[in-house]
Parts: sequence; C-alpha cells; structure tokens
Amino acid sequence: MGKQVRKATVLSTEQITPHLQRIVVGSDEFSDLTQAHIGCYVKVLIPQNGKVDFNLKTACMRSYTIRDIEEASGAITLDFVINMHQGPATQWAVTAKVGDNVGIAGPGPKKLDNYQHPHYVLLGDLTSVNAIKGYMQQLPASAKIDAFVHAPTAQDIINLHTQRDVTWLITNTPEADMLSALNNLTVTSEPPIVFMALEAGLVRKTKTFLTQECDIPRCNIVSSGYWKKGLNSESYKKERQQSPELA
Repeated sequence: MGKQVRKATVLSTEQITPHLQRIVVGSDEFSDLTQAHIGCYVKVLIPQNGKVDFNLKTACMRSYTIRDIEEASGAITLDFVINMHQGPATQWAVTAKVGDNVGIAGPGPKKLDNYQHPHYVLLGDLTSVNAIKGYMQQLPASAKIDAFVHAPTAQDIINLHTQRDVTWLITNTPEADMLSALNNLTVTSEPPIVFMALEAGLVRKTKTFLTQECDIPRCNIVSSGYWKKGLNSESYKKERQQSPELA
C-alpha cells in the first residue's frame, strides 16, 4: 500500500441499511484517484477524542474498500459495518458528522491479480461486499462468476451495480448456509479462482471445503479474514499482528 497519508473531511454520512453506514469523504489530496481505484482498499485513520493522528506508526487504523469515486470532486465512498461489531471504527462511523476530519492512507492494491480466467467464485459478507462489487465490475464479461454474499437481514442487500447474478444468503448461521450453497458449485477441469473475505473461522472452514470437496487448489484461493467472532476489532488486529498467517 502506498504510504501517502491524506487529510480528508466528511462530506456526508447516512445509515443505508440496519448494518451499514455510508460515509463520503473528500480532499484536495484525492486528485490522483480515479475510478480504476474502485475496489481497492484504503486505511482509514480513525479520529480519537475528535483528533486525527496522521502518523501511520501510532494511528488507530482500519482497512475499508472504496465503493465509489467521484473524480470531479475527489470524493470517495466507504461503507462501515455498524450494529454488529464493537470497536473504534464502528463507534466513529455512527457518530461522524459532516465537516469532521479523518485521515486516509493508500490506496492499496486489489487482492486478485488474474483477470483472464474463465471462472471465478466470490464469497463475502457486509465487511467485504464492496470488494465483491469492484471485482464484479472488473472481471471479464466472458467469465463465469459465482458470487455469494451473506447478510443478517434482507434490508442489508445493497445495489452492486452489476448485471451479473449475486446470491444473497440472508442468515444468522453463515457457517452452515455458505457451505450449503457451495454444495451446488460446478467445477470444471480448469478450477475457478476464488476470492473470499469473511469471518476468520468461516474462511478456514470454507477453504477446507473448497480444497477437499471441490478439488480447488489452494493456490487458486485468495482469502482474508476481515473479522473474527468473539473478538473486537482491536483484539483481532493484535492477534493478526502476532500470527500473520491468520490474516
């Protein structure tokens, strides 16, 4: 990820679903960002006690996927999961006001780097739904795409601005329902490339299922545990720093 830290301001904030807060931030320092960066991630430097620490070594930071970019105004749209997980980012998202300052570092690259494959499987939840959106818009039109996104309520379904089919799994038991949905996955002689960004425990279970039951090579699977059940964001961040293989 680029080390540039940009000083930004909240332009708008809106709760768009029971569990998503959409915040648009702008800055004169966003002039180099284009719509090609949609789906990339940025580090949001979360204000503490109303002040932003712009030092990457000491700031409270969380990663978020860029949902949209307005090139004319230099504004980026980010969606924050709320009413599910506890932590400084969630707390800031629900209390942020227009005019508040925030730091933005990055953007960093997308996780997928192969855009010439015939088949992709995309697995996500509300924390990664905009990464799914970015890939749906970028993957080749000729490719087969199987996309599954789980959400706690039907009201959390959002527009991904794609003509592709997306299967929304409305469930409070994604550990069972995600694997059940994948039982119907058709794998050809050329295994798909998989992107998954889910709860850490579900990532491990799904990866095991895909490799053992679907014969998809591990090298075809790009995965990330965006959060972990039973841990707040700060505790999970510390765990990943101590054990990078869990990320």
